[in-house]
Amino acid sequence: MPTRCTRALIDALHATRPELTLTAQGYVSAPEENTLPGVKLRQFASDLEQGDGNELEGKFRAAHSSSALAVNCFAPFKDSIADLSLLGATGFEEIQFERKCPTGLRGGRAPNLDLVAEADTHVVAVESKCTEYLGAKAAKFSPAYAAQIKDERRESAWFAEMLDLDAGIVSYRFLDAAQLVKHAFGVARCFRETSATLLYLYWEPANAAALPAFEAHREEIARLGERVAGAFPRFEALSYPALWKSWETSRCPPWLKDHLLALRARYLVSI
Repeated sequence: MPTRCTRALIDALHATRPELTLTAQGYVSAPEENTLPGVKLRQFASDLEQGDGNELEGKFRAAHSSSALAVNCFAPFKDSIADLSLLGATGFEEIQFERKCPTGLRGGRAPNLDLVAEADTHVVAVESKCTEYLGAKAAKFSPAYAAQIKDERRESAWFAEMLDLDAGIVSYRFLDAAQLVKHAFGVARCFRETSATLLYLYWEPANAAALPAFEAHREEIARLGERVAGAFPRFEALSYPALWKSWETSRCPPWLKDHLLALRARYLVSI
């Protein structure tokens, strides 16, 4: 399944940018070759350079990159922030890619959120997924999480989920719940004075409803949502196609209508 999805995304990039030469693994030679019309390096390059993982020189160049998907989706809002709506919330004043949200643990790296959208009264922190979730990944936590988190986060459903994941009491085949728990700890520490939401934003093909793996993934998302219901930060999940549909309203500005057409041409593929 991951190979089929990657192939479909490579073919879509070829179809929208036929002049490009890709490697057999679906990588372009320069970051700007993997962006949509209207997406400019100045809108995201400095953000990605501050993050961990050297994204611009590596994963970002893949047709199936989750980082590139987030950038292609949100970068134009850097110049039109008033038009951004997430989960019904508006009034955002700033968005940043690859935002570090330290958990407060000594040593190790701070979690990097693919996107953080901030307003005075609310924050939406986005974890973006493209095809990664179709490959199994074991839940792992450093002992430092249980030993060093001693504030109000220790009493949250996120902390309980960490303990259950670590003990093998709960498990997920597709959903990287451990990563989401770590992000939640970082968001809870960095934005404790405001309303904060951790948004799990994931790619699906156009024919996802006909494929069991995507149904199973959605079921796991719902299960995690039930287990951390009422916790801080609030957990929400949305597919990229559903997000794009939510933007398609009577108030949708002309530039965004064109952007949605480009996003769908590039990413709304069938497998």
